[in-house]
Amino acid sequence: MAEVYIRRIEIKGLWNICDLAWELTPDVNILAGSNGSGKSTVLRCLSDLFTLGTISTGHRCRMQAIEVEFTDGTSVSSEQPFDPSIYNVSVISTFDTTLQESEAIYKLSDGTVATYLDWELYKLQNRYLTYQLEIGKHVIGALQMGKSTADIQAFTARKTLYLDTIDALLEATGKRVDRDSDTLQFKTKYGATIRPDQLSSGEKQILIILTHVLIQSGRNFILIMDEPEISLHFDWQRRLIEDIRRLNPNLQLIVATHSPAVVMNGWTDRVSEIGDLVRPISKE
Repeated sequence: MAEVYIRRIEIKGLWNICDLAWELTPDVNILAGSNGSGKSTVLRCLSDLFTLGTISTGHRCRMQAIEVEFTDGTSVSSEQPFDPSIYNVSVISTFDTTLQESEAIYKLSDGTVATYLDWELYKLQNRYLTYQLEIGKHVIGALQMGKSTADIQAFTARKTLYLDTIDALLEATGKRVDRDSDTLQFKTKYGATIRPDQLSSGEKQILIILTHVLIQSGRNFILIMDEPEISLHFDWQRRLIEDIRRLNPNLQLIVATHSPAVVMNGWTDRVSEIGDLVRPISKE
């Protein structure tokens, strides 16, 4: 599905009040609106579609159906269940809810998983390690072929940018990524090593977002996020889109947000007010 993105989202019977049609761009798309306007409902049902292949039971009362059309003319709908794994879509939730004790025990026995963000970071560790191994294979292959230093550095440039970005975000707290570790670990200004689960909620959030983007290795993919500004410092909100797109300019970003800071660096023309997208329910 190279270079295929979502072109249009249609929703029938949003809250049994209205229909919605949203035309998207290939790069950045931001859904805005007041509390209770339905923007989070739209993003969560869109997330359902690309994780479950339909709308979850809990969201069925919020809309009748959702249909997504891609730039290649194909479409998927909640009314015709499909295999979402064939689409390169990442759904990121940054709500740091507490896991039930039994869930934490069964999912991870060493006590490092207490919240949803901890669980997401735990799963990302394996994917980050796989990414590291892939980069290592490319570098070894390039060395064996006698490639130039510039060619070899090209394989590691994205990872270096990722590490530099994380270090810049954590600079105020004196933390930095442990670049000698194959897993995600951090050094404090006192020399102590800390795990991702020992970071703050905001630090965990930004780490999850940027790691998801990194491990795509520059491939075309779709990233869906609902209110990513939660727990993020104002400056982190302001640079969020730029940091994401520097790591992968080939992604399509679909975001619902309340924060003006997220769009203030030149993305106001990508904001769609949900009130402008709705219309009376079709009688068809």
